[in-house]
Amino acid sequence: MNEFGIPGVDTVLEQPPIQALLADVPRDVLVACIRECVDAVRHARQAEGTGVATPADTAALVAQTVADRFAASARPSLRRVINATGVIIHTNLGRAPLPPAIADAIAEIGRSYCNLELDLADGERSKRDLHVSGLLARLAGAEDATLVNNNAGALVLALAALAAGQHVVCSRGELVEIGGSFRLPDVIACSGATMTDVGTTNHTRIADYETALTDDTAAILKTHPSNFRLVGFTSHVDVAPLAQLARRAGIPLIYDAGSGLLLPAQGDPFTHEPVIRQAIADGADIVTFSTDKLLGGPQGGAIVGRRALIERINRHPLKRAFRVGKLTLAGVEATLHAHLHTHAPDTITMALIRRPIDQLKKHAQRLATRIRRAAPDWTVTVESDEASVGGGSLPGETIPTHVIWIEAPQMPADALGAAFRANEPPIMGRYRRGHFGLDSRTLLPPDTDDILAAVHKLTQAP
Repeated sequence: MNEFGIPGVDTVLEQPPIQALLADVPRDVLVACIRECVDAVRHARQAEGTGVATPADTAALVAQTVADRFAASARPSLRRVINATGVIIHTNLGRAPLPPAIADAIAEIGRSYCNLELDLADGERSKRDLHVSGLLARLAGAEDATLVNNNAGALVLALAALAAGQHVVCSRGELVEIGGSFRLPDVIACSGATMTDVGTTNHTRIADYETALTDDTAAILKTHPSNFRLVGFTSHVDVAPLAQLARRAGIPLIYDAGSGLLLPAQGDPFTHEPVIRQAIADGADIVTFSTDKLLGGPQGGAIVGRRALIERINRHPLKRAFRVGKLTLAGVEATLHAHLHTHAPDTITMALIRRPIDQLKKHAQRLATRIRRAAPDWTVTVESDEASVGGGSLPGETIPTHVIWIEAPQMPADALGAAFRANEPPIMGRYRRGHFGLDSRTLLPPDTDDILAAVHKLTQAP
């Protein structure tokens, strides 16, 4: 017996759990995993200075560890989560949930061949963008449109195609940073353009832009500060006067509108949100925005604007690097069709934002009553609160909601939240002053039964 009771790989391979796996898992993959686990045991025992176990005992331990690893890996890593956080477009939770019509369109294309790059009329090769460009341009009021993988990609591509090697003028108050420390100056730099920032953090005037224009200026860039708001003694320049200045200078105005409110939406919380169609009407030459935020579709980056500029963008080599696949095209096309409704876009995102508060209150009260019945020892209350749109959209705007606050005996809020996250499906709630709650604003119809099943399991746990 060796000093630390470490078995050979062949000994572990003979263990029953490994023999059962050999029917489905390639032997080389199993051997690699066994070696990793054996090395981990060896290092642990060397560090601890222990060596009392026999190779046979350790072989059984390693075999079970390997079996557990493969059992865990068989479960999908990406899976459904219940969003009870009150953040509607939650980046960590996949942003916009898709309604059945959009999900069905993606599934239909995903399980079959399709005319991705085929003109069915003449049987010749076609371009994939044509499936969405016409409808996207029509809804935006633009001459043409194209689609890439996300809005950051859309902006990088537009700048690379229209301003690489030259200067781009932008306001210092619009040098945004989005999630993951992704900063606008870095985006401009990687496109090959050089940034010229004008104005101050809180004040930028049209004269600041005009003074900065040179023969080497290729474009003016306006960015909607979609994830923050400057308040107090501030000023900025709207799209229309910037577009007029750009036309006089013979350069394009590129507007990164961010969240993708394609068509006008009346009232709160949309009062301060830019509308894509209005930006085009005001003279922006290129507008970029996300398709998975307020638009309510799968992740993508839309570029709409003047046809000549869109053609330049489509010819740039980076377009192929940023292009989207058939599933995204199918989802975005279905999302655009959902925007053809006259009253409001038929998307889950808009439905959650506009859900009446009295309806939310009734739903929260019914769910709270059912939780009390399932967990008589818990303290369950319903209170009014504020939810948010999230996803870098509508900064500073909140939406009224009702939250079900839960207190369980001998279980602090963080432990209760961890228990709900460990459920299948995981349930993500919200916290306030040391309490754990479920926000009714972001709950979808199938979620109630799963929440009640989770409560039942927690109350039955030893």
